[in-house]
Amino acid sequence: MDTPRPQDGHQSALAPEYAQPDRITPDSRRRRRESHEAVLRATKDLLGEVGYQRLAFEGIARRAGVSKATIYRWWPNKAALVIEALSGEVPLPPIHETGDLDADLRTAVRLTIELVSAMPTCLILPALLADVIEDPTGTKAFAELIEPRRASVVNLLEQARLEGRLPPDTDTSLMVDIYSGTVVYLAAVNRIPPGEAVVDQLVSLLLHGHLPVSEGPARADRDGSPGG
Repeated sequence: MDTPRPQDGHQSALAPEYAQPDRITPDSRRRRRESHEAVLRATKDLLGEVGYQRLAFEGIARRAGVSKATIYRWWPNKAALVIEALSGEVPLPPIHETGDLDADLRTAVRLTIELVSAMPTCLILPALLADVIEDPTGTKAFAELIEPRRASVVNLLEQARLEGRLPPDTDTSLMVDIYSGTVVYLAAVNRIPPGEAVVDQLVSLLLHGHLPVSEGPARADRDGSPGG
């Protein structure tokens, strides 16, 4: 296709679809990296100042000293940007297998609680999850954030299954989804992390088939109400 020529004979800027891409130089890479980091810093700062629902690309761009177009070029929506901004703040220490499946699964559940209740994650979780569910690109970003931890626990449970410490037909992926989904739900609804009684009941349910009880400290620990 021929490049369109200006009618008046003078050189003019090409339309975007015909414009040549910017030449990438070490200096331009450095500027892009600095702008990228500035946007992530501005996002974290503004999350603490105005919260997730009032967070807007306009304010982030102004704080970071970049254009809104720059932000949209790197992130399709607010949820994806916030997830990346918080990814460095999310605690993901490794799970060291001890050979004691009860103890290892308790550690996994506790670390999941730490992940979803880390500030400011716990406070923004309900609104963030609403955006993630609505937009498939946000779902992908959220999945990428938690996948390393999820995979490590699935591998731990798979090893236990292969060694005969779990039934051979155990769905280890679903086991992880059961406890992590419970933890995320409780943290999102209550805005406080689940306590140790919830950890005990989840591990007992998953490994020994014991149904959760509603009396005593477990009920109060879960929803703040006395058992009855």
